[in-house]
Order: sequence, then structure tokens, then C-alpha cells
Amino acid sequence: MKTDKLADAIGMIDERKILEAKSLTVKSRRKSLKRAASWTAAVLLCFTLSISALAAAVDPVYQILFNISPKAAQALKPVNLSCEDQGIRMEVISAAIYENEAVIYLSLQDLTDNRIDESTDLFDSYRINRPFASAASCRFISFDEETGKAIFLIHISQWNNEKIEGDKITFSFTEFLSQKNMFDEKISGLDLSKATTATETQKPESIRGGGGMGPVDYEADCLVPIDGGILSPVDGVTITNIGFIGNKLHIQIYFEDISSYDNHGYIDLRNEAGNEAAYYSISFWDDEKVGSYDEIIYDLSPEDIENYQAYGYFVTCKNRTKGNWQVTFPLENADPF
Repeated sequence: MKTDKLADAIGMIDERKILEAKSLTVKSRRKSLKRAASWTAAVLLCFTLSISALAAAVDPVYQILFNISPKAAQALKPVNLSCEDQGIRMEVISAAIYENEAVIYLSLQDLTDNRIDESTDLFDSYRINRPFASAASCRFISFDEETGKAIFLIHISQWNNEKIEGDKITFSFTEFLSQKNMFDEKISGLDLSKATTATETQKPESIRGGGGMGPVDYEADCLVPIDGGILSPVDGVTITNIGFIGNKLHIQIYFEDISSYDNHGYIDLRNEAGNEAAYYSISFWDDEKVGSYDEIIYDLSPEDIENYQAYGYFVTCKNRTKGNWQVTFPLENADPF
């Protein structure tokens, strides 16, 4: 994170709001595949502590925050506990308690290579062990190009609004993904006008789930993959068939090795006015249960598709690093805010 960006963010902080924040929420984006989520009342506090935690590691930036809000700057004190494996250092930077909320900041840094970047994802391999009933999450916050550190926020909320006092937390994870690529543009080579009525269909057996803009019909007939597929807009993603079933357009996408690399995405169909066609999707495993098919079913008949173009959003990964990282640290070392 660059100093000027931090300064811009810090300029929005109001000390009174930090102390009184109780009702801030942020709307999630409509696309669930982009993994956005709405935040609760603790978000403003967590965001503010995020700025101070990161700033504490960079003297000039920390001084900027201190000049604006001394209390925010002093809320987090360094924990400075770390572990190393596979040439990767995990460090717990700082922690703080605010009534029944706890926030912990940690960093990942590659000491031998360039496996840590702005796309680093702990891939749901992390565990947050704590001796009290609570909800917890871990989110990527930023990547500092100068130090090569990826910063993560752990947010813990104790149940029944009980205050968190003097307990130890153990954070651990066993793998992470990085060097991700994002495709977000028109799919050249996919001509919707050539779609015809499917002559062969199937009912998938190993269904993983579904989603989209409306109710999902898990009993719907699906396309049969064409050997070799139709086209591959990006490595790891193949459009395996397209056709009409029951007067609805189906597009089938295959994502390679999702269990290891979390390849995922979708296809939007947009008309000349930029309006998206309504759709839902069904996801099902391949025979080896390694890769996954997404059957996207659009509410479009053959007469409707003339003015529509296909736009893809795909996230693929090239690097997966396994190891064993674990740090236990006491929350009593943090100053209540």
C-alpha cells in the first residue's frame, strides 16, 4: 500500500466516529463469485484499526495518522510473534480488543522467492482456535510492494456480546494460492448465433451447487461436453458446449482442478443497451471429482440472442504453496480501545 493512498484513507477518519461507530454496513456486490460480503457495525472500527496497524510498520505513515488521531494511532501495539516454513514468514503484527470484538493483523512475506503477491489467498485452509464461543473470519487487506508483505485482518466477535478478556488465540494455515490471473472482458470467438438445439442431454449426478439471479432447477437437463471443448478463453477454463434445451440457452464451462487452484467464474450475456440476460447455474463434478462444470442457463430463446454478446469473468491460479504455519499469542497484550 502506497503512502499517498494511506494518507487519503486516513483523511476520512473522524475520531468521534471511531469511538461511536455502531451501525455501519457496506452493501455486497451482486455477484457471489466475486466473494464480496456485507459488514456489520464493527467494520468502521476494523477499517480504522487497519490503517493504524499498517501505518505502525511504516514510520512516515504512522506519523501522518498520529497527527490526525493519536488515539487511533496508539490503539494497536505490536505483537511481533512469527513463524517460518517453506521460506514463508507469517507474523502477527498487532491486536486489539473492543468490548466483544477483537481484531488481529498478520502478514505473509516470502523470504526466498516471489510467491506472495496482491492475489494471495489462504484458500480456506486457516484455523482460528480460541477458548470462547465466537464467530471469526480472515480477510486479505492489502499488499505492500516495497516489503513484499501481504496483510490480513482476523476479526473475532464473541457471542452474547460478552467482553473478550485475557485469552490466547492460535492462528494457523496449511496452504495458500497466489499468482492469480483475472479475465474480465468480451469473449472473442463465441458466436451465440450459431447455437442450435441440443441433440443430446444429461442429468448430472454429482451436483456441487447452484446460483444466479433466480431459483435454481437442479433437475434441469444439461448439455453433454464436447470432446476438446469449443474454445478456451484462458488457461484452466474451457467452454465445452453451447445449445438450446427447452427454449432456453445453455452454456457449459469446465474449470480445471478447482480443488487445488479454486478456478472459477461465469459468463454474462449483454445486449446492445448493456442489459444482462437473466440466468441461473448448476455446478457439477467431472468423473474424477477434480474439475467442475458450470451449466449456465439463460432465459433466452433462439429469437432473443441476436443482439447479445458474451462477456466472461474468470479467476485462475498458477501457484499453490503448502506448509505448516502457526502462531499462538495472548490477547491480554493488546490495549482495549
